[in-house]
Amino acid sequence: MALGQLPTRRRVLTSFATLLSGMGLARLLTAISLILVARQVGPSSYGQYVACFSLAKLTSVAFSWGLDGWLLWRGGSATDRRMIAVQSGAALTWKLILGGIWFVSLYLLAGWLNPKVFPLSVLLISGLIVWVDDLTSTVWSAFKSTLQNDVTFKIITSVQLLMVLATAALILADTQTLITFLWARLIIAAIGCIAAVYLLRHNIGIGFIPSTMLPIFRGAMPFAASLVFSLIYERADVTIIGQFLGTEQAGLYGPAATLVTTLFLIPASAYAVMVPVFTRAHAIQAAQFATTLRLFLAVNTALGICLAAGLAFSAGWIMQQLYGDQYAESGAVLAILSLVLGLRCVTFALGAAVVGAGLQTRRLKAQALAAALNVVINLIIVGAWGIRGVAWVYVFTEFVLLIGYWLALAPMRLRGAPKTVR
Repeated sequence: MALGQLPTRRRVLTSFATLLSGMGLARLLTAISLILVARQVGPSSYGQYVACFSLAKLTSVAFSWGLDGWLLWRGGSATDRRMIAVQSGAALTWKLILGGIWFVSLYLLAGWLNPKVFPLSVLLISGLIVWVDDLTSTVWSAFKSTLQNDVTFKIITSVQLLMVLATAALILADTQTLITFLWARLIIAAIGCIAAVYLLRHNIGIGFIPSTMLPIFRGAMPFAASLVFSLIYERADVTIIGQFLGTEQAGLYGPAATLVTTLFLIPASAYAVMVPVFTRAHAIQAAQFATTLRLFLAVNTALGICLAAGLAFSAGWIMQQLYGDQYAESGAVLAILSLVLGLRCVTFALGAAVVGAGLQTRRLKAQALAAALNVVINLIIVGAWGIRGVAWVYVFTEFVLLIGYWLALAPMRLRGAPKTVR
């Protein structure tokens, strides 16, 4: 398929299956390695990792700047590989420059945080992991935009398999220190990043034109704002729990949140495939936009109901089998968060259409409201309602986001013709 053309349904399904299987296997392997670490170091130490990683991820927008989302969108409308190569090179360059500034800022921020919840060494290593992973993510966005998800499959699964093997080896060596596990994760993540950049250079190319740097930076600003809001309503809960309830409660909430996040890969894979498809449909075959949206939305809604119901009914058993009796309270949290998974399937379907139609400004309004409500309500109820109350706030936030996206697409749904409204 030539770039810029609307892909066939078979190409879309093949790309989705490849990305889903690759991301699914990778997320499964990631979950296994994290479960092994959690069981080995215990809730308190694991809570430190969850809190530090969430804080690093929450602030990472300072260097990621929404460049991956922008690249996925712009790559969907690119007409030749040279354009994607230049865009990818600029994105990687910005992440290296801004990432250095962010890492120094993270070090300075540590002095203002509770050292028992956010130990400096754990925070800095977690920050490096987030930085390296985000650089790798830029490469995957370039391949996703051209529906070359077979390349993504090969590397990401290999890296995560190596992560599981390294974790298992450390456990067999009777390692009890969290820092050792984190160093292993960082080294393997760095290897994966180098391999990803090599494949990008070999398959698409990496270009650099200085004059494109500022325009790309400005163009990615709406996606940066979108990333800020999404990180807030997805990560602020763990940070707030760690700060106000301590590492023990963060360690109980974290595994449930991790499992739900792992299952996000299903709607996320569909989102990554459909953003370029919606973008091309909007530019080339506008009449098919509304039809594609209705079909995609119906499939994702049915998928969300099945996933949420299955996870809710098996939540207690899953937590006991995976994490052990010391994480029994996490089962109730997982049952609540299963509703977030169901809603997320619908949200991602609507979000892909919003981005593909160029309605990013409308999307930002919904995300800003959801993020604000998430933080404010969590700060109000966390002391009285604990981790279960925080989980219900997440459900409410996701519902608000879904309604916001639905309203953002009103011009498309009412007129049936995808005329861009900004």
